[in-house]
Amino acid sequence: MKEVNDKKPDLGNAGFTLLEVMVALLIIATSFVTLLHTRNQSVTAADYAKRATVATLLASERMSDIEHGDFPDTGEDSSNFGDDYSEYRWKTSVSDTAYENIREVKVDVLWGAANSERSVELVSYVRKKEQP
Repeated sequence: MKEVNDKKPDLGNAGFTLLEVMVALLIIATSFVTLLHTRNQSVTAADYAKRATVATLLASERMSDIEHGDFPDTGEDSSNFGDDYSEYRWKTSVSDTAYENIREVKVDVLWGAANSERSVELVSYVRKKEQP
C-alpha cells in the first residue's frame, strides 16, 4: 500500500525579495512618469497645431481680401479679427518692389501672450490691375 505524504512542501525560499519588488516598482514608476510626460507633450502639440491651422486660415483670408481689393498703399496696418477670433490679431506690411506695378504684401497673424507669442506669416506679391 502506498503511503500518503501529508507534509507541505517547504516554501521558505519561494517568492520575491524586498529588493526585487522595489526594483520592479521603480521600473513601473519611471515608465508611468515617462508616459505622462509624453501625453502632455502630445496635448501641447495638438493645441499648437489647432491654433496654427486657425491662424493660417485667418492669414489666408486677410491676404485674399488684400489681393482682391484695390492696389494696396505702402505701409503697415494692424488690428484683430473681432469677437469670433478675439485671441488672434493681424499685422500687414506692404512695400514697394523693384517693379513699379508690383508690391510685396506680408500678413502676420499672431496669438498668445507677449512672452510666448506665436505667429504665422504669409508673403505674396500683388500686381496693379490695368485699367481698361
